[in-house]
Amino acid sequence: MNKQAGMSVQFYLFFFTWGVFIPYWTAWLKTKGFSIEEAGWFVSLSLIVRSVSTLYGYPALCRVAPLSQLARWLPFLSAVILLGFIPFQGFVPILVLTVLFAWTYPVLLPMNETIANMLAKEKQIDYGRSRLWGSVGYIVGLYVTGWITSRLGDASTLYVLFIGLIIVYLHSFVGVSNQFATKASTRDNVSMRKLFKSRAFIWCLLICILLQGAHAAYNSYGVVYLQKLGIDNSQIGLIMIVAVVAEIGFFYVADRFMANVPIAVMFFIAAVSSVVRWGAIYLFPDATVFIITQVLHAITFGLTHFAYMRFVNQWVPNAYIPSAQGAYASLAMGLGTGLLTILCGYAYAVSPQLPFLLMAALTMPSFGLVFLLHGALKRQPLPTASTSS
Repeated sequence: MNKQAGMSVQFYLFFFTWGVFIPYWTAWLKTKGFSIEEAGWFVSLSLIVRSVSTLYGYPALCRVAPLSQLARWLPFLSAVILLGFIPFQGFVPILVLTVLFAWTYPVLLPMNETIANMLAKEKQIDYGRSRLWGSVGYIVGLYVTGWITSRLGDASTLYVLFIGLIIVYLHSFVGVSNQFATKASTRDNVSMRKLFKSRAFIWCLLICILLQGAHAAYNSYGVVYLQKLGIDNSQIGLIMIVAVVAEIGFFYVADRFMANVPIAVMFFIAAVSSVVRWGAIYLFPDATVFIITQVLHAITFGLTHFAYMRFVNQWVPNAYIPSAQGAYASLAMGLGTGLLTILCGYAYAVSPQLPFLLMAALTMPSFGLVFLLHGALKRQPLPTASTSS
C-alpha cells in the first residue's frame, strides 16, 4: 500500500470510530441511567484526562516507542478497556473506565496527525487529500451509528465503536509506513517549554482553543438537542453528516486554494464563521436552521484545523511536531472543550439553545489574537531542535 493510500485509510478508519464516539457517547451514557448533567460530567472528565494524556503522555511515548508500534497497540488497548463498560454499572466503575479509556484512545488523534504531517513535510503525501478521507470515515461512522441505534437502541453504540477499533488495529499492520519504525523523537532536550517560548505558537494555540473549544455544545449536545426538537435518530445521523460533507469539500480543495492565504487570515475567516454559526442556532431553534449552519463546519472546524496544520508544517521543526500536535489535541481539542462541556451542561439545563450563545461569545476574543499572531509570525521564529533548554 502506497503512503498516500495508507494514510488515507488510516484517517478513514480512525475517524469512523471518532464519528461513533464524539456525537453518540453522551446518549450511550444515558442508557446506563445517568442524567444529561451527569453524562456531561463524564464527557468533560474524559476530555480533561485526554488533555493531559495528549499533552504529556503522547510526546513521552514518542521518545520510548516507534510510531508504528503506537499505531498498533493503542487501538487494541482502547478496545480492551471499552469492553469493561459492558458489565459494570454505577458511578465509580464508569468513572474509572472513563479515565482509562480517555488516557489511551484519544492519543490516536495526534499520532495520526504527526504521521501525516511528517509525510506532508517530505512531500510524500498531499495532506488535504488524505485528511478528507478522515472526514468521510466520520460521516460513515455517524450514519452507521445513527441507523443502528435507531433500530437497536443507544446501547449498541459501544459495540460499533469496539468493532471499529479492532479494524483500526488490524489495518495498522499494513497501513503505517516502515519509515515510522524508529522513534519520532529521541532527544530528551526536545521540550514543550521551548515551544511555549514562542509567542507565535502561543497565539496560534490560543486561537485554536477558542475556535475548536466552541464546538463543545455541538459535539456533546448536538444529538440530544436535535432529539429535543423531535428529530428521529436515523435522521439525526443524516443531519450531522451535512457538516462533514462540507468539511470533505474543504479539505479536497484546501491545499490548492489556501496555498497562498496567510495563516492569520485563515483564522480570521474561521472566527467570523463561528460567530455566525453558533449565533444562528441560538437565535433560531429550528432544525432547518441547524442544517443550514452545518455547512459552516467546513470553516469553523475545517479551516481552523487546516490553519494549525499549515502553521506546524511551515514553522515547527520535525523534532517538535509530536509536542505541537500533542498540545493541539490536548488544549484545543481536549481540555478547553472539556471545561466548556461542563458549562454547556448547566446551560442546556436552562435552555437547549443557551450553550450555543455561550459558544458564539467564546469566539470573540479570537479576533484580537489573530492580529497578535500576524505580528508575531513576522518577528519571532520557533525553536530548532538544537536549541538548549
